[in-house]
Amino acid sequence: MSLSREIQHIKAQIIETEKMLQLIADHPIMSIAFKEKLESLRKQLADLPTEQQEPRIRMLFSGNAVKGSLGIKSTFVRKTLQPVQELIKTQTSLVRFGNVSKRGKAKRSVQSELFLTALPTGSFGFELSKLDSEDLFDEIDVATSIGQVISLIEATAESDVQFERVLVNTPNRSLNNLKKFFKEVAEEDSILKIESGSRYVQLSVEKVKEGYNRVSSVTTNSVEIVIDGTLRGVLLDSGRFEITDETGMKIAGYISPELSEEEIIAYDKQFLNKNCKIHLQVIKTKFKTGSERTMFELLQITT
Repeated sequence: MSLSREIQHIKAQIIETEKMLQLIADHPIMSIAFKEKLESLRKQLADLPTEQQEPRIRMLFSGNAVKGSLGIKSTFVRKTLQPVQELIKTQTSLVRFGNVSKRGKAKRSVQSELFLTALPTGSFGFELSKLDSEDLFDEIDVATSIGQVISLIEATAESDVQFERVLVNTPNRSLNNLKKFFKEVAEEDSILKIESGSRYVQLSVEKVKEGYNRVSSVTTNSVEIVIDGTLRGVLLDSGRFEITDETGMKIAGYISPELSEEEIIAYDKQFLNKNCKIHLQVIKTKFKTGSERTMFELLQITT
């Protein structure tokens, strides 16, 4: 049982015990027994850790996507699994390699592949877990990333302010995967329950649809520019770069997925700390509140 489920289970028992105690408060024997049980439950709850991360995420759904506790549409599982996995992969790379001041090829890539380990019932859903890791730090990084992805999903459904705040450091590819995920859940009129370690989030059908409307209202426009500047560093695993322009201003962003690893390594060897022409795509994201975000994507480096 995950920590979040254990906490919910004990809290439910406390509520039921308190109700029973109110009913038999004047009974000389039974009231003592229920008071002792209530004290024991409260102690159990107090002794549990307040925060715990784990490299596992469990999602439960309802609505048209499931048939009670009997089954879940296979097409729905496929369409929601993929964006969730990609969100976690991208976030794990950012957690491990997010510091773009490092130069050259990034360290050994984190193994962020998750396995489908269960189809939990209650509502119905799926569980993704990190398996067979030989590196404890891989598990820690994946667990941290899962927590951040949960926060991203929760903020998207909560409010414009929280959504825009959490999206500041979110790459455009994660925004696209977030949109795909909310689209599938919203179109099936489903609630969403997420569990991982001590984290538990429950979004109503209305909140899911608000989240989908919010992320769908985001518009992006892009333009290509060429800057005379200096390459300061690249990170393969996180897909990030840093440059300075002619005035010395730093510009950081993400490497285009169209560039191969070989091309990026060649750029690093040929242009690191040298003057060059840097081809960028400038992506301006506009939210429905009117606020904007600007991000940069590296397309090419030439002499």
